Amino acid sequence: MVWIPVIAIVLAASWVVPIAAIPVVWPLLFFLPGFAIIGRVAPGLRLPGRIGLGIVLSVVLAAHAMNAIALVAGGFDRTVVFVGTGLLAIVSVVARPPWPGTVPPSGEDRGAWFAALGAFATVGGVLALSAWHRVADNWVSGGWNWSDFLVHVSIGSSLAAGNFPPQVPYAAGAPLSYHWFADFHGAIAASAAGIDVIPVFVLSSAVMAGAFALLVWELARAVVGDRRALLPATLLAIFGGGLGWIRLPLDVTRSTADLVALVSSVPYDNTWADDWPLFRIASVLGTGFLTHRATAFGLPILVAVALLAWTSLDRRPLGMLVAGLLAALLAPFHFYFLPAAYFLVLAVALARRAWRRPTWLRDAGLFLAPVVLALPFIVGPVLLQGARGSFRPVAGWGEAPFELGVAAVAFFYLTNLGLPAVLGAIALLRPGPLPGRAFLGLWAIGLFLVPNLVVVGAVEFDMNKFFQAMWVAVALLAGWLIRTWRGPAVVAVILVSALSPALVAAWHVGSTPVALSGPHERAARWIESSTPPGSVFVTEAWVNSPVDLAGRLRVTSFGPYVANLGLDAEARAIDVRRVFCGGDTEAAEVMARYGASYVLSPGGLLDCGEQLATDFSSSPLFDTVYRLEGVTIWRRRG
Repeated sequence: MVWIPVIAIVLAASWVVPIAAIPVVWPLLFFLPGFAIIGRVAPGLRLPGRIGLGIVLSVVLAAHAMNAIALVAGGFDRTVVFVGTGLLAIVSVVARPPWPGTVPPSGEDRGAWFAALGAFATVGGVLALSAWHRVADNWVSGGWNWSDFLVHVSIGSSLAAGNFPPQVPYAAGAPLSYHWFADFHGAIAASAAGIDVIPVFVLSSAVMAGAFALLVWELARAVVGDRRALLPATLLAIFGGGLGWIRLPLDVTRSTADLVALVSSVPYDNTWADDWPLFRIASVLGTGFLTHRATAFGLPILVAVALLAWTSLDRRPLGMLVAGLLAALLAPFHFYFLPAAYFLVLAVALARRAWRRPTWLRDAGLFLAPVVLALPFIVGPVLLQGARGSFRPVAGWGEAPFELGVAAVAFFYLTNLGLPAVLGAIALLRPGPLPGRAFLGLWAIGLFLVPNLVVVGAVEFDMNKFFQAMWVAVALLAGWLIRTWRGPAVVAVILVSALSPALVAAWHVGSTPVALSGPHERAARWIESSTPPGSVFVTEAWVNSPVDLAGRLRVTSFGPYVANLGLDAEARAIDVRRVFCGGDTEAAEVMARYGASYVLSPGGLLDCGEQLATDFSSSPLFDTVYRLEGVTIWRRRG
């Protein structure tokens, strides 16, 4: 038991010197406990699979452990982080298997390290250059991140500032009914090291991309078996995409903009242009890892569930239990992938004819038992979305041009899913042996059908996440088909498939829409240092605000984002207008109802039409606490 005081001493040193948490605490948040546990429950896995599962399981356990401790403690702070980290350290030591705890490293796995390093470097490099950087006196968040990056920053920063149990940072007073645990994990790591959440977000997305590569490699080995299929399947899963790049030569011929200007201003993967060809299905790299924090974490967890179920069914009871635990605990990381995880395990059971095995009831019970852990995270959102009528059957995905006929829809899906989908379909339909045919077919076809049969959210476009979950099976099928092709042909397939995601990555780096101006960023830093944690602001209903960067709360934001949580965005917008246009007495009454203490004008007040704008500056009910470079903040007295 000598290791207990050693753990205590090391963690105490990291408490005193926060930056020391990076080499001491972060390995426990990202890797060690999961790596130790997987060595015991799945000892037959090779090192790539064990490392990938170790990362995923550690991230999931860390976030849920901190959440449980914070709920018991009545709040989240740095103390909670270190108590939870101590528990993770104990788990890491107690669970460690005899070395090596896995199949020894093999030269056959060189491709896995290559793919994982490529995924880590690509995602980390693109986000480091684009996620939050200064251009002149403005702050840019490149690519699609211009719209929702600060949404995630507001969640992570407000959690780090003590917003727990979390309210919606951009709809103060409402419980956070969102898959927010990716941002929570970032807040945990940032709090431990005493740094901002943004660099942590960049690193964690890169780490999860690397883990995804390792997990796909191991899943390909387990399902299709042929080592020649592993590298192409893994590379296609990460870097593959549709034919969105075909719009670039078309735009060059019909636009006055040069090539560089087009690449830096148009996302050739999910363009949203109204003219043909239409592209609405974003690639795994372009949206999953570079933009959607929930998908960057949820997709590796989903693959981990499939891998554990495939390798543990009828063999390792503990493996099925951990698969069920990961499936259930996936809920607050990604709502959409929660049902997908259970569908994939059902596909494993059907493909392997599990009902013919004497252990099937045991395996089913072990896998399904942890589902109760998902209920606290999904009941509230389901009730909210159900009340808004967000769940409904459909006859075709709304983003596909079904109104134009079968040929148009076929062309849409052919171009949006591209060469890997064609190759995967050929592999699935071609006679002859194909290991895992039933499983991969159920995975690909089943998840393809979901968006075309049902909508489970307020924003129908979000159903494209099921296409990203489908993509792993597509990549494995395509990798199997081209495994015997000559090297140049395989390289050509990968390069053609990677063109659109590569263009999206370049767009992220080169895109320059301003998220916050210099004056707004400086106001955010003032808010962060000069207002109490948990302070509520009234702001205009725009997607980006200094309040988000500062980690404080505001009454409302971009209407569709608020509505997508099942909340009444219109009612909040009306109240914001009453604050800005109803006079100081009415403003103070509305703000008191929301617990709001501050009003922020980013440079000019709301257009009140025929009404007079509220004169906060001369009101006896408000004090002017910040006025600089056009940004003004008033504090409600009392």
